[in-house]
Amino acid sequence: MSLPAGVSAKAVRSCFFAFFVALVFELFVASPRAQGDITDSQLESASAGRVVRVGPASGSTGRMTTLPLELYVARVLAGEGEPNAADAARQALAVAIRTYAVANAARHGADGFDLCDSTHCQVLRAATAVTRRAALATAGRILTYNGSPAQLFYSASCGGYSQSADQAWPGAEYPYLRVAPDEVHQDDPSWALNLTLDEIDRALKRAGFTGRLRSIRIAERNTSGRAARLEVAGLTPGVVAGEQFRMAIGPVTLRSTSFSIDTDGNVVRFTGRGFGHGVGMCVIGAGRRAARGENTAAILAQYYPGLELTSVNGVAVRATGPVARAGKSVDVTATGASAILVRVPSSANVRAGDIERVALRAHADMGSALGVSIAPITIRVHESVASFRKATGRPWWTSSVADGTGIDLAPVSVLAERDGLEITMRRAIAELLVARPLQGRPIWIRVGAARFFARVKIAMSEAHTATVRCPSDAELTLAVSAAAQRDAEARAEACFAHEYAKHQDWRAVR
Repeated sequence: MSLPAGVSAKAVRSCFFAFFVALVFELFVASPRAQGDITDSQLESASAGRVVRVGPASGSTGRMTTLPLELYVARVLAGEGEPNAADAARQALAVAIRTYAVANAARHGADGFDLCDSTHCQVLRAATAVTRRAALATAGRILTYNGSPAQLFYSASCGGYSQSADQAWPGAEYPYLRVAPDEVHQDDPSWALNLTLDEIDRALKRAGFTGRLRSIRIAERNTSGRAARLEVAGLTPGVVAGEQFRMAIGPVTLRSTSFSIDTDGNVVRFTGRGFGHGVGMCVIGAGRRAARGENTAAILAQYYPGLELTSVNGVAVRATGPVARAGKSVDVTATGASAILVRVPSSANVRAGDIERVALRAHADMGSALGVSIAPITIRVHESVASFRKATGRPWWTSSVADGTGIDLAPVSVLAERDGLEITMRRAIAELLVARPLQGRPIWIRVGAARFFARVKIAMSEAHTATVRCPSDAELTLAVSAAAQRDAEARAEACFAHEYAKHQDWRAVR
């Protein structure tokens, strides 16, 4: 192409050079999108003093690390996000990640940190330029429900239909985590998995089932179409919840509970859609919505309807763990006792001193009966069934969880409607006391011993009643209903009583 009249080649080169210099300045100096510019210091400053203490997943090794909140968000976004998603999808997930971190502060308080680095909480990877940008672009923004940080979840892919939280985890009832279609998945291909009955049998045996698997079928589906319960003929228990079955097989191996089953001889073929529990935001779905032009607010409204997008600085955040951090309001009361440490939310209609007195009396009684003592013991009273379930991972019908030297209790008002605070406390402390001596034995021995010795009055004649079928570990830890749980625990106590009558030494029961 020829140059216009009066324009020299030298002038063109000079103009091109000036344009090139200006372009470089715009892209790498002046532009806020220039990568490499967002530093840890910027993310720390944007965190406004908020930090997340991250510890190793259960059973793994590693040290606790304290991260500024926004750097934590950037790192989780690198671990949980879709690599090639548009900015709106990344920013929506950044908001969800931050909300989860704030709402679940001190989830692992008994372990000395806030959140773990596994799928039990949120997975972290090294932050990238794009995840840092998304974290900074949404810094301090969270979703709230009735003025408090919302309890929310997200998964890789809902497969076209999300499910409500209580369908995945009984007792987790949140009106904004609902069953809803997600039309951006219409063209998703299905996945398939072939397992033999022997492979399924071994997986369920590792989860505590007993017997020999003969067949498997879907016994019930929930309103999202997922397998709610499966019948596992030949095993005890004979039914298992869908999400528990998935965890037993492996959450990566069996991608979701949205599957059908076909059996050919010894081979079971699972054909399904989606990846993950399907509750809340769908990461892949969010990416597709962003690609078609939806903004961050629209994506959040799709997956978390009814929640308010607001600043964390204007929200009172409760710290329920053993350590309160700057910038957070604390509603925990602890006693000064040397043997029993009680933590009670200020919103609870009970005093820490009252709980302490019940616990000390129970510890003295159980210690005398069992000839064992343990100290110190930390007791955490929860303000709601939802917070209890979140902290322990147990269903709504559970009253207490004893682990190591800690006890989590359902709200005292709930305990009053069940067996009462005193008997619940006696059982929980007894379970702590017998745990180490009975380590490695079937769970029914520990549960049965705790229930047996926790009675205010033990009628030894009951120990000579006819034997019953002792519950498997899975019946006690993976019960599909409150009635099934009560039945399993009652049989555990009956089995223990029968064996104890023969040995008169609880340590000898096997």
